Amino acid sequence: MSFNSREHSLAAGAPIRLYEFKRGVLRWLYNSSDRDITHNTQIFRSQVGGITDDGIRQTGQASADSLSITAPASLEVAQLYRGLPPTNTIDLVIYDMHHGESEVLVSWIGEIASVNWPKLDRCTIKATPFDASLDQPGLRMTWQRGCPHALYTPACGVDRNAYKVSAVVQSLTGVSISSGTFDAFPDGWFAGGYIEWPIGSGEFDLRAIETHVGQVLTLLSGTARIVPGQGITAYPGCGHVVQICHTKFNNLPNNGGIPHLSGRSPFDGNPVF
Repeated sequence: MSFNSREHSLAAGAPIRLYEFKRGVLRWLYNSSDRDITHNTQIFRSQVGGITDDGIRQTGQASADSLSITAPASLEVAQLYRGLPPTNTIDLVIYDMHHGESEVLVSWIGEIASVNWPKLDRCTIKATPFDASLDQPGLRMTWQRGCPHALYTPACGVDRNAYKVSAVVQSLTGVSISSGTFDAFPDGWFAGGYIEWPIGSGEFDLRAIETHVGQVLTLLSGTARIVPGQGITAYPGCGHVVQICHTKFNNLPNNGGIPHLSGRSPFDGNPVF
């Protein structure tokens, strides 16, 4: 029988749902049945206590089409959201199939929005469809004194590899890390930048740097998942003003700010602007 025949039958259906969570080349694979399922040479593992969702909806409203998945509290992908969530989003692809049939269909595509633990032994993963991002307002380029470009982006043009600094974390608190390497740079050199470190399979986590004094970097979101002796890479920040852009990065031609912008507003009521 085909997938459609099993899907529309009164008693022959044996539905199984496959959940593929992915971040880059990292994969977490689960299925809703009582046994492991192999699809495209990948093993989707069954879970003790089961994994289910509240149904796929297609209302045309992205917020209403969000999906809630209930799974064991110890689910590996859910554990990544204990405390601080991952730096990059984790995508979710849901496949539907019937036991004994080789045909597998993609039913839903989205990403994890949040994870919570309503019970000691269960977690709830809320996922939103990809088209939900289309409902978010986009950024607009405006005239302003400070440069609007994000550092190291194509619009900025600065090559981050030319300014990266490798270091080893010598000590840390809940909000800061220390390394003698940072003491060789003037205070504030790394403020507004970020650190990153590998987590395996070519993926990296990162933290934004709030302040830099001596050998201490204070991080936004704290030091969760960072340990003493860990190797990191630090990238300096930018104050988005002309002087820093020129003296620190020699990047004045790409600066997007208007430093001599008038302080007068054309909407202050004065007919002569």
